[in-house]
Amino acid sequence: MRYSRKVAMAAALSIGQFAAPALAQSDDTGDGDDVIVVTVKNEQTALIDYPGAVTAIDQGELQARAIADISQLSYAAPNVALDTVGTFKGVANFSIRGLGINSSIASIDPAVGLIVDGVYLGINGGTVFDTVDLARVDILRGPQGVAFGRNVTGGAVLVETGDPTDEWEGHARLAYEGPVDSGRGAGMWSARGVVSGPLTEAVAIRVAALHSDDAGYFKNQFDGSNFGKTETTVLRGAIRARLSQTFTLTTKGEYTKIIGEGAAAHNNGLFARDSFGLSIDERGRHDSETGFVVARAELELGEGKLTNIFGWRSYDVFTRNDIDSSPNPIFSSDTLTTQEQFSNELLYSLDKEGWRLSTGGYWFTQDVGYDEIRNLATPQFGGGKQTHDVFGLFGQLGFDLTERLTLTAGLRWSREVKDAQVTYVRPRAECSVIAGTCPITGLRVPGENNGFADKRAWENWSPKLVASYAASDNAQVYASWARGYRSGGYNFRITQPASFEEVAAALGSPAYDEERVDTFELGAKWQSPDRAVFVQGALFRSEVDNMQREVVVSSPTSGLAQSVYNTADARITGFEGEVTVRAAPGFDLAANVGFTDADYVRVFYDISGDGMIDAADLALELPRAPRWTYGGSLSYEADLWGDKFVRAFATFQHRDRFAYSDNNFGYNDAADRVDASLAFGCRTCGITLSLFGRNLLDEVQFGADAGLPFSGGPFSDGDNRPFDPSPAQGTFSPMAKGRVLGVALDAEF
Repeated sequence: MRYSRKVAMAAALSIGQFAAPALAQSDDTGDGDDVIVVTVKNEQTALIDYPGAVTAIDQGELQARAIADISQLSYAAPNVALDTVGTFKGVANFSIRGLGINSSIASIDPAVGLIVDGVYLGINGGTVFDTVDLARVDILRGPQGVAFGRNVTGGAVLVETGDPTDEWEGHARLAYEGPVDSGRGAGMWSARGVVSGPLTEAVAIRVAALHSDDAGYFKNQFDGSNFGKTETTVLRGAIRARLSQTFTLTTKGEYTKIIGEGAAAHNNGLFARDSFGLSIDERGRHDSETGFVVARAELELGEGKLTNIFGWRSYDVFTRNDIDSSPNPIFSSDTLTTQEQFSNELLYSLDKEGWRLSTGGYWFTQDVGYDEIRNLATPQFGGGKQTHDVFGLFGQLGFDLTERLTLTAGLRWSREVKDAQVTYVRPRAECSVIAGTCPITGLRVPGENNGFADKRAWENWSPKLVASYAASDNAQVYASWARGYRSGGYNFRITQPASFEEVAAALGSPAYDEERVDTFELGAKWQSPDRAVFVQGALFRSEVDNMQREVVVSSPTSGLAQSVYNTADARITGFEGEVTVRAAPGFDLAANVGFTDADYVRVFYDISGDGMIDAADLALELPRAPRWTYGGSLSYEADLWGDKFVRAFATFQHRDRFAYSDNNFGYNDAADRVDASLAFGCRTCGITLSLFGRNLLDEVQFGADAGLPFSGGPFSDGDNRPFDPSPAQGTFSPMAKGRVLGVALDAEF
């Protein structure tokens, strides 16, 4: 059943709710330097002392990068890709250290969790849109199961929005950005503003808003029109009340509305892979609405602290896409997704001389529904819905064995239950799974079931052990082992019932099983005494058991067949390093490098599609696991005359070619990403004029790259091979934007 939104809002605003994990932040030391602080489960640790790999991106860098959404941070850290799938707007397909997903199916859980203001977002959909008033983004690499539970086997992305302030302040920005290359569409206007300050000595508020109007970056060669039109509106409010000297309650709410066109579906059979060519007869549609509320309360209890976070989210989206990616009406798809989630976490933390403790409990529940219509020669209807409940208990203890040696042990117990109803996406009378009019029992035709209902539970323990040694006040080495799990579940997009039921019968369940990851890591950090230089690096090895994959193949009956199975065991090894240097006052340099070697060690499903399980399967590359990533950035700020200043920022990041599909037919070419900005302003007037550019080398990158059995063209060759630029027929390959230049006017008040 769907929960009442009024109940959710009332519960979120109730004083009985508390708060959960805070995020990394800067702590002013008073000597003019900022110490980067990582805060997980209320335990604040300077970045130099934190025993793990973290990339912290503060508000200043977010502004310098002209970040509109967090997917534009895909090139901000080594071994990290914060891509979207492109099929539907805003669907995260994040990957860290070779662990990620390649799916738009609403029931597929992530390998990299997205946590916003302490709340885990339960589905990948609707999580990557235009943002307003971000305070910082922190990217934690490696399993985070003790801290955040399931579905963080690759890592976690922690997003913190602005808090109410004790003094009145405000910020407004008006910006325009768009293409400058011939054969492209039009630009995008955006306006955003933030006002924050105290109402009384005890109560402060913060209000933010954004509206953007994208006229369509791409040019549709079908009719010569601009394509990709989208309007986005975001409203956000926050209130903080210090109800006593020991008790603080902070509540935030956000509403997002997106209306626009469908996916910018490039076809590698009709156009060259390195072009932005597009010709589709169906413009498609995206219409989504999201509500989000978080209530955080903190209660000081002597030397300890009790915190709790309550979260609520509702997401509804209708999409229509031209899946055949051609000027011919062959295959389009309509989908409707609904989600509503509640979560609550209660945490107690205690920091004593020589030891630290954090312990608590977690509860999460959500309802997810999905309808799909495949508009082929004969329309096909189906989808799925499920209730999803998670309960967890966790604890972590850090103990200083000596002045420099610390041992930390953590453990999390988790129980997860999924109760699903699935109707196969097949030719049938029009129906809706969400509305309960699609059959899940009986036969569609003789010998073929309509679908199924099933309920399954998973229960496990996620441990973590860390030993850290402070060689000096400015150097640390650490070694860790962590085990994490990615949730099992059900595929809502089953188009091949016979093969699915054959596998399900062999497994004894229609559910795919959970995935287990054990990661071993050895790292080191060093900073110079004056903090002008910071270096961190890590070696890691992950053993992946029962790897979940969405196997995507072309199908003459359904266009695309997307099957979700546990396909293999894998081993992922690699390293990463980062260095930042304050070369001179106002002049900062940074560099990073990442290497990932991802290999299958055992395959128990025919992922190559040749009808056999053999060496050809073992030789395939794991999806979304580029071998090398590397790059760097520079930032410079200097006074000009009087109170005038100039600020420059530039970044370069390389990412190797990587597979999209398990059979490696779909892939992304290697890319070199260059972004830059140049700003002029005055400190007393608070006005800044910025020029910025993203993807300045105009690299083509796809969110997905799925082969089709039709809609081929001059670049098709009738044969599919791994990493072949010429597909057998056509492809559905939604594009990200190419080169963009823009200008922005900011006002601080």
